[in-house]
Amino acid sequence: MFAALGDIRFEVVGSPEGYESAGAYDFAEQRVIESKPRLQWVGDDLERLKFELMWHSSFTNPAVQLALLRATAAQHLALPLVFGNGGFRGFFVIESIKMKSQQLSAGGAPIAIRVALALKEWIADRQLVSSALPVATFSPLGITAASSGTTGRGSDGSTPGVSALLSIPSATGSSGPNLEADDVPAAVIVRSAAR
Repeated sequence: MFAALGDIRFEVVGSPEGYESAGAYDFAEQRVIESKPRLQWVGDDLERLKFELMWHSSFTNPAVQLALLRATAAQHLALPLVFGNGGFRGFFVIESIKMKSQQLSAGGAPIAIRVALALKEWIADRQLVSSALPVATFSPLGITAASSGTTGRGSDGSTPGVSALLSIPSATGSSGPNLEADDVPAAVIVRSAAR
């Protein structure tokens, strides 16, 4: 996956064929008597992204992909943009969608289409975002909740209230910042009940 905008995934195969990012910096011009004007930085403009997508019937259904994109745009929502490497780019709204048919079937169904997708950055109010973030109703995987008054180790040898991941003597995979599927034994991964 190259990137995901909300639930819409941009796969590497076939798309995107182009990616463009533009940012601008706004300066106000202050006129000065008997001298040249001075510039004063006002702020940064919103970032704009453009994707050029190619959908072909050999790897997807172009009509379904286009309908999903248009339905998402019609919701007028700011969506998170996350790249395949896990990098969160921010929230963006769909500003425009331009479609060009490259190849059609005898019945008029699209075989290949090009889509130019324009996104515009959406800046969230910090107080709104912090109050709107959902709170998990369960403990995350690998975390065990501590019972009050409990000391020592649990029946599985782990320390109550401490992630079972921390009780592993050493990872078995290659060292580095990325965990592999076999680095953590399945037996130590637990999910405790919500409290």
